[in-house]
Amino acid sequence: MRLYHALIATTVALLAACTSGLEAAGTKNGFCAKPRIRITDVDVGAAIEANEDEAALKLVAIAAIPGGGSRVAFQSGNNIIVRELDANDKLVTSSPAVKVPLHDFADIYADKNGFVILGTRDAEGGGTLNCGNPSNLCGSAPSPAVPCYDMYMARYD
Repeated sequence: MRLYHALIATTVALLAACTSGLEAAGTKNGFCAKPRIRITDVDVGAAIEANEDEAALKLVAIAAIPGGGSRVAFQSGNNIIVRELDANDKLVTSSPAVKVPLHDFADIYADKNGFVILGTRDAEGGGTLNCGNPSNLCGSAPSPAVPCYDMYMARYD
């Protein structure tokens, strides 16, 4: 998995700024004097499901730990897996992977004690695809039927 520490637009702007003017002439002072972007390969020990489909988005999210390091979350099968990285983006092997049983997730927040993850689980409506009785809906029920989910914020320490 590749962790990108800057947005592509920022990267393009930075590279353009560092290859023009005095920086291109070999002067190594100012903003471009030291690398600002680092790409790190991390073997998280599990298959990562990711896509950019707007309706069925499966993302990889990273959250900084205030004292250094980060937590990275990703979809793998029926779980969201959260792993800890140190300040050099190396996997912290003494910190086991946390498997959170969620349908999918939207965000992660990290602190020194753990993390909070925002994700979905099957709705509690029962009935057709956990949506209760589709005849209770205004208008006609979707065809084909679409499952219902509830959103949760789950804290792990």
